[in-house]
Amino acid sequence: MVMTMRKRLTMASGLGIVSILAVAAGCTTASAQQSPPASGQDTANAQPGKAGFAIESEMLTYSAMDAEGGAVACGVARNLGAADDKCAAKAATGNAPGVVLVAGDSGALSEFQLWRSDLSTMDILTRRANRYCPQQAQRGLLSTAESLLSGFPVSQAASVAKALLTTTSVTTPLGGDILDQTLMNDIAGHLKAVGVQVVIPDTYMPHSLVTINEGRSPFLAQFLALMNARGCLDVKTAQPAEPAKPAAGAHSAPATAPPSDAAADRDKESIARAIDAYLETLTEPDKAAAIPMQAVGVPAVPQPPTISHLNAVMRADGLAQEMGFDPTNNNAGDNSPWVVLWLKALESGGDEVASDNMIKGSKMNYTGGAVGTYALFHLNGELECSGVFYDLAGPVLLGDIPKFIDGSMMVPTARMVGGCKAASK
Repeated sequence: MVMTMRKRLTMASGLGIVSILAVAAGCTTASAQQSPPASGQDTANAQPGKAGFAIESEMLTYSAMDAEGGAVACGVARNLGAADDKCAAKAATGNAPGVVLVAGDSGALSEFQLWRSDLSTMDILTRRANRYCPQQAQRGLLSTAESLLSGFPVSQAASVAKALLTTTSVTTPLGGDILDQTLMNDIAGHLKAVGVQVVIPDTYMPHSLVTINEGRSPFLAQFLALMNARGCLDVKTAQPAEPAKPAAGAHSAPATAPPSDAAADRDKESIARAIDAYLETLTEPDKAAAIPMQAVGVPAVPQPPTISHLNAVMRADGLAQEMGFDPTNNNAGDNSPWVVLWLKALESGGDEVASDNMIKGSKMNYTGGAVGTYALFHLNGELECSGVFYDLAGPVLLGDIPKFIDGSMMVPTARMVGGCKAASK
């Protein structure tokens, strides 16, 4: 009887322990399921409106992005001949290449295209008007803004002065988001480390905070040439001539101007109107964009800031000067060693994984990663290289996070799909 009781107590005690373990396991599972997701984690099962965020995962995300930036910069620098196979900087050359960094939705390229179109327009109009200009040795050229204004009526001089004196009054805001900007800054730092020249026009357009140098500005050089030609197009009003007395016995005929002179006057007027119309695009005030109708109770959508035609052109003119465009040579930019590196940050984020065990205890692991894309172009539009880059840091225990800060733990090498062709030797 005593032996039977002991067996029953033993079995009951065993079932109790099993029940306690099962309850504990269920609580651990429920706790793990209710943990908020980290930055970038799938939030399908999370509470609505509560996106997860963990600074530890964010640090790993930017660590992965920095590894990607180093890989992209290494490939670009090697392609430009500025770095060796180990990404060490080579000796600088006289015609060292440079890189223009632009984000996915940058406005720098559209401004440069506007600048290029304006130069072409002014060149065409100047060539047409120069047919009616005297020889330069006799008339002389206007080389500065002051002498330029002295040759025009007051109203027209005011318009030209406005065009010249308001060229640097507005700065374009950044077009990309913070991820694009961070990626550009990181890659720019890696490129500068190997001696590559870099400009980021969306952050700072070259020469925006310095006075305008007329001798270096391709736009102002062409603008002054156009104004010189415009002064040759004034049509003098013909004075009425005294009617000639008809000879005896002859029929009188009205005096008319030679057909060639009348055709030339009409051509001058046509060219002058075209030049004046172009000048109006530079000097007329900005017209506010039409505000779309908003439904009652719906907040108005903020309109993106805009800048004037002339300010956009002069911003691009500063970039052109930095890239070696010469106002005395229209083909100078064709031989420029600069290239355009287009970047776009696509995705970034990570995970926070909490695990609990009654025997091993609780642990917290973090991951972080980023994905982006790039393309490298020559100024003539030829694609030199392109691809997608991505990297993942982790999983890393919470206690190991400081090792990424002090550099004792490294992020895995970034993966690049695509790439650049080998530089010619």
